[in-house]
Amino acid sequence: MKKGDVTCPHCKAGFRRLELATEPPTTGEYRCPACDEVVEKFDGLAFVAYRLTIQPSMKGIRA
Repeated sequence: MKKGDVTCPHCKAGFRRLELATEPPTTGEYRCPACDEVVEKFDGLAFVAYRLTIQPSMKGIRA
């Protein structure tokens, strides 16, 4: 398992990113639930999960 932190480039929301090799792989992309910006495109090599850890900047969402 790999753990890391990721920040949305648009609204600065923070996420904990978990990557597992044992689950079915993730394909497609992950979009920020606050502003719909693409945070990551998945290559289908691992299962990836996100959890919101830092609330987004309201200034970034309104822009």
